Amino acid sequence: MAMLQSIRTRPAVAAAVLGALVILVASVVPVSYERVTGHDVALTLGGKGIGNQDVRSIAQGFKSFLGSGNVMVEATASEGAPQYVLRATSTKRAGADVQQAAGEFARQLAAKGYSASVQVAPHRERVTYPAMAYALDQMIRISVDGKTAAVLEAEIRSRLAEAGVPDAHVSVTDSPKGREVRLNVEREHVGDPSTVPPEPLPQLVLTKDGAPLAGREGLSVKVQKKKINGATALTVDVTAKNKSAKVEVPNSDTMSDAALTDAISSQLRQAGIDVRVKVTNGKIEIEPAK
Repeated sequence: MAMLQSIRTRPAVAAAVLGALVILVASVVPVSYERVTGHDVALTLGGKGIGNQDVRSIAQGFKSFLGSGNVMVEATASEGAPQYVLRATSTKRAGADVQQAAGEFARQLAAKGYSASVQVAPHRERVTYPAMAYALDQMIRISVDGKTAAVLEAEIRSRLAEAGVPDAHVSVTDSPKGREVRLNVEREHVGDPSTVPPEPLPQLVLTKDGAPLAGREGLSVKVQKKKINGATALTVDVTAKNKSAKVEVPNSDTMSDAALTDAISSQLRQAGIDVRVKVTNGKIEIEPAK
């Protein structure tokens, strides 16, 4: 009772207690989601005269080359000739690195007269973490200090691949207006949306001198479209000059470019964000106001 009385009469104490409560809840409430923890690699191997001893030797080299754990071997027959499939899981989250290593190993085998091909796929596991750990796991911080556009673009692409997003389209360009970073990731699911497992995309935070760009001179725009039961819902998150706004436009696919431009612009103006919005054939571009 004494604590409740203190909260009522001392607003500063109430704010402090509330803040501590939020942190506590975020630390203990579990969140279950799918996470890319590595990559599964399948090496299909064949060749005349290949025997069990050859396969064991190749499996050991395959394990060492990938830095993986155990290697599983499946024996089959193709057109009367023995064929083997070696399966391993690499803990590396950068799919490009795993693909390059597996491809190089296959090329070395081909040079020795074997028939070898590889397939690489993300290894997904459902994990349960506290909400705060979940949020940190989905955040990628990259400094732009002293980096050229090409270097920054390569780093963003690599870090996203490490986080389990190998198919991101990234472009970084410099112009008189400043540096522009564009990131596009597309996901498609056909069927009942309620059955879609959560597949969170990491949040990209670009920093300069240790501070987030969007909090100072930067402009951050995130566009998301969800099509459910034939209707497309549009969500646009914009952060500029320490102001943030979320624009939601239902049935956006039924609107003209002009109507969609007006809907987005009006909501951003109401939030006090001054930007230029342009929509061309449904493609949304948001730039700082001149």
